[in-house]
Amino acid sequence: MFKILFFFLITTLSYSQTRIITGVVSDDLNKPLESANVIAKPLQEKANLKFAIADNKGRYRLELDALVKYEITVSYIGFVEEVFIITTDATSTSHDFKLKSTGEQLKEIVIKHEFKPIVIKKDTMTFDVKSFANGNERKMKEILEKLPGVEVDKKGNVTVQGKKVTKMLVEGKSFFGGGSKLAVENIPADAMEKIEVIDNFNELGFMKQVSDNDELAMNVKLKADKKKFVFGDVEAGAEVGNADNGFYLAHTALFYYAPKTNLSFIGDANNIGRSTFTFDDLMRFGGGMSTFLSGRKSFTNLYSFANDNTDVVTNQSQFAALNFSHETSSKLTISGFSIFSKVLTATKTESKNEYLQNSAIAFENKLQNGENRSVLGIGNIKLDYSPTNKEKWYYNAQYQSSTNDLSSTVNSITAANSTVFETISKADNVSVKQYLEWHKSYNEQHTTTFVINQAYDNNTPKNQWFTDKPFFVGLIPLQNDVSYTINQIKKVRNNSIDALFKHYWIINNFNHLYTNIGNNSGTSSFTTAEKQILTNGTSNDFASAGFGNDIKYQLNDAYAGVEYKFRIGKWTNKPGLYVHFYNLKTNQISREQHLSKTLLQPQWNSEYEFNKSETLNFTYKLENNFPEVSQLASNYTLQNYNLVYKGNALLQNEQFHTANLRYSKMNMYRGITWNAMANFNKKIKTIRNEIQLDGINQFNNPILSDNPETTYGINGSFSKRIYRFNLKLNTRLNWFNYSQIINSVITKNDRNSQNFGLVFKTAYRKWPDFSIGYNKGFSQLSGLTKSNFQTDAINADANVNFFKSWIFKLEYEKLKNTNNTNQSNFYDIANASLRYQKKNSPLGFELTANNLFDNKLKNDYSFSDYVISERNTYLLPRVILFSISYKL
Repeated sequence: MFKILFFFLITTLSYSQTRIITGVVSDDLNKPLESANVIAKPLQEKANLKFAIADNKGRYRLELDALVKYEITVSYIGFVEEVFIITTDATSTSHDFKLKSTGEQLKEIVIKHEFKPIVIKKDTMTFDVKSFANGNERKMKEILEKLPGVEVDKKGNVTVQGKKVTKMLVEGKSFFGGGSKLAVENIPADAMEKIEVIDNFNELGFMKQVSDNDELAMNVKLKADKKKFVFGDVEAGAEVGNADNGFYLAHTALFYYAPKTNLSFIGDANNIGRSTFTFDDLMRFGGGMSTFLSGRKSFTNLYSFANDNTDVVTNQSQFAALNFSHETSSKLTISGFSIFSKVLTATKTESKNEYLQNSAIAFENKLQNGENRSVLGIGNIKLDYSPTNKEKWYYNAQYQSSTNDLSSTVNSITAANSTVFETISKADNVSVKQYLEWHKSYNEQHTTTFVINQAYDNNTPKNQWFTDKPFFVGLIPLQNDVSYTINQIKKVRNNSIDALFKHYWIINNFNHLYTNIGNNSGTSSFTTAEKQILTNGTSNDFASAGFGNDIKYQLNDAYAGVEYKFRIGKWTNKPGLYVHFYNLKTNQISREQHLSKTLLQPQWNSEYEFNKSETLNFTYKLENNFPEVSQLASNYTLQNYNLVYKGNALLQNEQFHTANLRYSKMNMYRGITWNAMANFNKKIKTIRNEIQLDGINQFNNPILSDNPETTYGINGSFSKRIYRFNLKLNTRLNWFNYSQIINSVITKNDRNSQNFGLVFKTAYRKWPDFSIGYNKGFSQLSGLTKSNFQTDAINADANVNFFKSWIFKLEYEKLKNTNNTNQSNFYDIANASLRYQKKNSPLGFELTANNLFDNKLKNDYSFSDYVISERNTYLLPRVILFSISYKL
């Protein structure tokens, strides 16, 4: 495989003469003009436009083709443009620009020449697509990868100059909740005219000064002939070579955009483990809550609906999504989306587990086969009403329904016995969420926000366990029978109403005062019941043995807070102090509890801006978390074939400090980007399960202790452009120190990990896209025993265009896992595709091979506080698909 890669790389690389032009952009007082824009426009056909941004010292660097004549234009807000012509026979390698002030503050800069590639405002940079595209691109992703400073990863995440895009828009409207993957993988490249990158994005223009919003938005502007037109593409594929497996792929993306009405539809059906959207995208869809209020947990398990999953033996997925927006008048816009997803997976895993019990170890060999069928439906509607340009109303309502049907068979073999457990689980969930927001600016000094949010969840899982032998003898009151069937019913209902009123007072340009008053009210009910169904038709209720829960839960949090924002030079600070009045009531079978607390929660945000491309941010918070209803349920609950859980009605709140330090720097002149982050979390009061082990059987009971838990983390990345390549180094270090009680013995645990990575990739448009990376990981656990594991991973990706109409892609990963006895296992995965599509032709043909080496399984090692595991996971077989696509 590497020989093939090497062949494609060598045959397409060619030496091309270049020349480097450097210089300084300054004003007539020799003051450097940071972030000045330098555009080199080729004055002949078939040559590419070049682009640079001056650094904090005014320096710029352009890499130009040696045999091309260029017109170099430099522009900066409030200054007159300067143009410099560089000919093919020029010997100079540097040129400084001195710009003269216009005497007025310009609102925007337009680079005035034929292509108009870039338009720059204070917080907005707009790229003209045709200036960077070559016409062979199919999707938005391929366009973005050619824009300077823009990167797209495998999961569809987009970053601009190292900062992640958090909101995706089309024609100024949110595209399917604002997630990036659906946009970059579905919007046709030939439909786009411009791409806007908007920093500090806020839908409310009059609140931008006070919102402290760090969002980065990307807005797609469509071509004029696409603004009232249906466009998109369809694709269909089927397996070749072994049609008995029946692998298939069908995908469609259709769009209709008009001045007042926009419609988008995406549909997908496949059984090759490919997901249409990521978990991050799905969380946006499943949110349905105001961004001004956070902290509420979702009780719907959405993970099975997202992310590519080939670590299965079967994966069938169906997906359909509709997004719409309609302007009924100049003041009212109605928008929304609906989603349907159905996923069926089958899994097979083999595990060797070691259960650590202070002075003994229990061994288990486990074979597990599972099947999961998940169905999800979401409907969301949003009203956007603007009575004036200084007032805004939002109303959003969402209905969500899901079912999860799970069946599994576990064959557990220990030194004591061999047991087969079958599990059938059916969980239905209904969720209704809605919120109302009101924002108004009275004058330049005073603005107010009012938000009220309501959410309701109803979750009713039903579980059944079947086994051939008694289990948890002595704890579960089983009656002797030929076989054993356990039925369990759970009912969990949650309802919350949260409200916030916030006043923003701009005292002057350097001092702001924000006042907050709010109330969060939540009620829950949690009911469980377990019983044995005997073969003679009678039942054996476990209630007499302490099983079964019926608890009512109410938590109210009334709070008030003040935040003071001030700026000293380049340093911006925002300290805050909140007082919370917590009131917790629980009522269950055996007792009634009432807890009231008044707690102060300080916080501090700080940012120092060295220059426009270098910043240092610091945040700190003291927070309190109260236990959930299931943690307070004081009777037993069966959770798994070898796990019983019992809550603790006396639990109180956890309290913890969190701090974060983030540094970022980008220097286009030197081609260097730095990103670093340090995290600290210390829990003063901790809720952690006390564990009792008997062989492989586990009994968990949460307790509140004063044993601190401390987490440290350091993440960093460094990238450097070297000639026509990019070199990227990254690291991730984590330390976790905590105490765990196992069989009544307190053990001090240290769980640490270190990860180091290196990626080398091409960065020249005329060369094929190729990258190769190496990643080394270490993980250690010191507790009941000492465990050490290592991973070595090699990754390679290639994207080669040849003969104008052909594209070859390859993804390769080789992984080595090593355990603490120095035993290693290996596996490698490769996916490849070959695509043919003539320029401007609607038809495209593609041959795709997933799991090219036809690996049957992958191996890994893992550990927890008391279990060390070696696992084999079976995979989808090799799939070779031939597909045809048609562009509308």
